[in-house]
Amino acid sequence: MIMVIIGLLALGLLVFIHELGHFIAARLCGVVVTAFSVGMGPILFRKKVGDTEYRISAFPIGGYCSMKGEHDYQEAIDKNLDRVSGGSDTFFGVHPLKRIAIAFSGPLFNLLFAVLVFAIVSGVGHTYQTWENRIILASEYTDSGELPANIAGLETGDRIISLNNTTVSNYSEIQQYLADKSSMNISVTFVRNGMEHTTVVTPTLDKQTGTAKIGVYPLVPLTIGSIVEGSAAEFSGLKPGDKIFEIDGYPVSHFLDFQKALEHKPEEIIVSLNRAGIHLRVPLIILYRDDGSIETGISWEPESVVVAGTGPFMSIANGVLDTGRIITLTVKSIALLFKGVNLSQAVSGPVRITLMIGEVAQQSLLGVAELLGIICVSLFLMNLLPIPVLDGGTILFSTIELILRKPIRPRFLYYIQFIGIAFILFLFVFALFNDISYLLK
Repeated sequence: MIMVIIGLLALGLLVFIHELGHFIAARLCGVVVTAFSVGMGPILFRKKVGDTEYRISAFPIGGYCSMKGEHDYQEAIDKNLDRVSGGSDTFFGVHPLKRIAIAFSGPLFNLLFAVLVFAIVSGVGHTYQTWENRIILASEYTDSGELPANIAGLETGDRIISLNNTTVSNYSEIQQYLADKSSMNISVTFVRNGMEHTTVVTPTLDKQTGTAKIGVYPLVPLTIGSIVEGSAAEFSGLKPGDKIFEIDGYPVSHFLDFQKALEHKPEEIIVSLNRAGIHLRVPLIILYRDDGSIETGISWEPESVVVAGTGPFMSIANGVLDTGRIITLTVKSIALLFKGVNLSQAVSGPVRITLMIGEVAQQSLLGVAELLGIICVSLFLMNLLPIPVLDGGTILFSTIELILRKPIRPRFLYYIQFIGIAFILFLFVFALFNDISYLLK
């Protein structure tokens, strides 16, 4: 429940920032804002200051900004007028350029908030956990056939140290670099038996995740990082720091070896381990979840990478650079939707996004900040799509009016908006269906 509340509040903050952008731009452009609400639904508190009624509403999931002239638009439709009649202090009565500025300011505030968030993350610094930059070929443990890594001549145990002359020091950096580079030739420098080698790999598109893949896993050593309290591993006497080297007498060197040793679904295994230089043999009972997956209570020891905080000017610069990087990735991700990516995995709705924020919040506040920054960039881009009922639609029609030097008939706009509403409704229902399927799984 706490996860859901945190997620809703976070999403509400992003919507509020969006509406605040519209509010400030409207005031600067001389448009009267009749109501500005923090939250949605039934009004709990209201106070009128000047022409604007400020409200606090029951549900903290965003807000809204109502401008003078909305009723004029409905009246023009009902009477089939050539234009929306309204004074210079109404939304439809101001110059088209001002209308464009008001519409653009909502997405702009989301973008500026993303810059702020990424700047704060850069300034504070953070620690993240990952795996070393040694790899395992996926083809050795799956029936996937020849994968890009095999074709390039990479082998299990190779340590990748650079991609296109960009240094990578852990597996997360490898993933991040390759994520959007499907079908591109990547120069890979790696170390094998103490010698440096270079090859070229061409990642393929993973249609389930929408990211590029070369067919490798991280080589995760079998050093126990933590033991789940009350688990079979704790009952067997396993401890953090233990280094497992055999299962039932067969050598194992990394986590995929460990998983492969359990493929025949044993009820108990004998674990050989090294503890402070002493070799021990420990029986371990294997439990299975309802979906057939294995539950041992063991978590492997990751690498911790410390990213130091930066000064004010560097933080702002990094905020701008990170925002630009996320914009590029988001645009590429949208393009991938037309390349056969699994839409049920790629398109998330409010339910899954809310849960994602809540889950990340339990791990790190900085993680939440980064996720909010990414969502802000998505809101910026999605709201600027030239679709009626979105800000991008308002900008498009105002631009047409500016070029033609005459307003578009309100009834025509009304019918066009139905197309936009139908499209948005379709996306919402599709995303909600994906969310429900995700929850059922």
